[in-house]
Amino acid sequence: MKYTALILFSFLLIPFLNIFDSYAQETVKIMAYNVYEYQSSISASRKSDLFDVINAVNPDIFIGVEIQDDLSTADNFRTTVLNSSVTDKYYLGSQPSPTDAYGNGNGKFSNFLYYKPGKFNFVSASIIAENGKWPTLKYELYHPGTGNTIIIYGAHLTSGSDNVGQRQDEANAIRSSTATLPSGTFFIGAGDFNLVDDAGESAYSTLVDQGTSGYFLDDGNFTLSYRTFSTSSLDYRYDMILNSQTLVGTGYVRYNSGSFVVIGTTSSPYTSASDHLPVYADYDFYNNPTPVELISFTGETNGTQVALHWRTETEVNNYGFSIERSSSSPGTKWETIGFIQGHGNSNSPNDYSYTDLDIHKPDIYSYRLKQTDNDGTFKYSNIVNVNVTLPGNYYLSQNYPNPFNPETKIDFTIPERQNITLKVYNTLGEQVAELLNEEKDAGNYSVSFNASNLPSGIYIYTLATQNRTLIKKMTVLK
Repeated sequence: MKYTALILFSFLLIPFLNIFDSYAQETVKIMAYNVYEYQSSISASRKSDLFDVINAVNPDIFIGVEIQDDLSTADNFRTTVLNSSVTDKYYLGSQPSPTDAYGNGNGKFSNFLYYKPGKFNFVSASIIAENGKWPTLKYELYHPGTGNTIIIYGAHLTSGSDNVGQRQDEANAIRSSTATLPSGTFFIGAGDFNLVDDAGESAYSTLVDQGTSGYFLDDGNFTLSYRTFSTSSLDYRYDMILNSQTLVGTGYVRYNSGSFVVIGTTSSPYTSASDHLPVYADYDFYNNPTPVELISFTGETNGTQVALHWRTETEVNNYGFSIERSSSSPGTKWETIGFIQGHGNSNSPNDYSYTDLDIHKPDIYSYRLKQTDNDGTFKYSNIVNVNVTLPGNYYLSQNYPNPFNPETKIDFTIPERQNITLKVYNTLGEQVAELLNEEKDAGNYSVSFNASNLPSGIYIYTLATQNRTLIKKMTVLK
């Protein structure tokens, strides 16, 4: 055999309908806090104050506003502030790179989202508005305990009384995004909105305008909540959490009415940690049954190919499954690598499979299924991890088909990154084709060869590296 099966990871999943019955309801705390130009170099005492403020709330999701915009600083905030007492209590969500140069004289600043890995799976992040002083980002998280997805708009609108128009543009960008969300989506807006004219500012009016879909509700009552403190460092701070209409109904995620809090006092650590006060709110997550019952999901590797298999017990309005992959390599994000059409409606078991052929280096690869209904709603499966190891030897396959006319395929394997050539010669030793001459990662490869311009006969093909040359014969038969 060309390959030996190396490892099998198999996860049997109870149907989505019952998979997390023990967590049929869970209260989640979401917190936003402008931490004032956070850089890795700030004093240890200020980091300690920030920890005391955040730890007093102990949020499940934390939106850190005004953190220097690089992953090393964002991770420094995670390790030296959020996780200073418990290692890996919080994970950092992946972050896209803005294209505009924004900042306030001390470098570029952004907002970053942190979450408790036992409570949420991070799905994605995208930039919604970045033409102002700071960006606004859209974060998507999945709550595996109940099967619900929530979207958070981490906002930091441009500050200043002379930037009313810019804030209006940023509010328009947020509303343009929320208007495209599928009906029934749970979403919030959280962060520093920098409004200077109370509820009369046009950006605020845009966010809460109920005339079009995708509007926000302000349970915190903006006009009353932001004059609580009048010290020199904490007055006129406009941090908010706004809710979608879907969160105040009877859906599977519900805002806990009246739980919005502006927390703090006029003394340390609040005054010494930041020039803003944090805000938070509570949300109840309820078990969300899905009409597609997934009862198994497995992954196995054969060389550097990964075969995925899953089975559904029943299906209702199942549009299909997107296959998503990530790896343990730094900076890797979830990417969609394929799609399998669902059976729509079915009362009998259905088996599905997908083979990932696009792997060219050893790593631990993670896979999940994004099951989408016909109305656009979706759920995620559990994650399957597969360890792909390096091929141990050089290998050059016999071309297939052979004999052939006019096209055939040649497979080969290399155990390490190196420059390789794949060439074809006639029986006189004359080169008639060069199929490859480039550097390749370790892995398994397949190359097509078209011999339509060659006469019938026997040809030689060679795979050559710095250390080794492999030779095979092929036959063109016309």
